[in-house]
Amino acid sequence: MQDSIEGRYPEYIFDNVRIVRATRTPCPVCGHPTGDCATEKSAPHHVIGVGIFASIDKTLTFTVEEDIYEERMINPHYTARVLVAHKGQKIPVDKARELGLL
Repeated sequence: MQDSIEGRYPEYIFDNVRIVRATRTPCPVCGHPTGDCATEKSAPHHVIGVGIFASIDKTLTFTVEEDIYEERMINPHYTARVLVAHKGQKIPVDKARELGLL
């Protein structure tokens, strides 16, 4: 038995969205013999990543690489530095965008 990288155990995300990896075998989308898909007509139409599908972004998380602080006004004369995300914490992609991390 081979692993998923070599194609015997296809990987799926969500219900029926299959992840296709480069294996130097014929492309399942266009049929190119080595899977190079270099021409305009044979290029894949969708690439998975942040911002491509809104439904996927809702389930993706972002790992914070360093503590993120925010200055908050306590009264007209004082501000406080508040920790909003600590190093190593997993936060939703929307929150990472809000904090300027993406």
